[in-house]
Amino acid sequence: MNLWFIIQAFFLATVISFAGSVQLGPVNFGTIRTALEYNKKSAILFGFGGSLPELLYSALAIGSSNLLSKYEHLDTYLRYLTIGVLFVFGIYLIFQKPAKASNKNSLKKGNHVWLGMSFGILNPQLYPFWLFIITNLRSNNLLSDESWPVQAAFVIGTAAGAFLLQYIVAVFTSKKREFVYMKLTKNYNKVLGAIILAVAVFQIVINL
Repeated sequence: MNLWFIIQAFFLATVISFAGSVQLGPVNFGTIRTALEYNKKSAILFGFGGSLPELLYSALAIGSSNLLSKYEHLDTYLRYLTIGVLFVFGIYLIFQKPAKASNKNSLKKGNHVWLGMSFGILNPQLYPFWLFIITNLRSNNLLSDESWPVQAAFVIGTAAGAFLLQYIVAVFTSKKREFVYMKLTKNYNKVLGAIILAVAVFQIVINL
């Protein structure tokens, strides 16, 4: 077993996952919202929880990388399901009242992790995304070693890349928190909700 293949698989998955997570989605918005309503630590915990489903979906994709060619419309169906999730989350934010200062520490640390995990699991694009990526990597001999240590390194790398992005989002939002509050005051939930709905509409338009 070549140690280089393990390291390569980990960093390859990390880079791909980081780049793929830049796309606006429920976890990204959830991390931003948690940083605004609570604090940086809570947002990091939320982002960590939101990154964990990458382990599940990438592992499933590795075990079934040949399914994409059999079910060619699977990616399309799940893309629209993701748009539906964004619509629900956006409407939820618009009608939710912003948290008061006294409530900012009401959630326990573990709850932020579980909440983030639930947001990540509700992203149905993760599975077809990794299925597509892994299938292409194998077809181009970039993930040719099928030993379990290499595959495990790849799976861990998918979560590492996603968490790295969420960490950056949490830190950046926390540092700019006062500016965001000054600009959005008590309406930041509505603004974030409107942005999410706009992203959902945009995705519908480009997928028509």
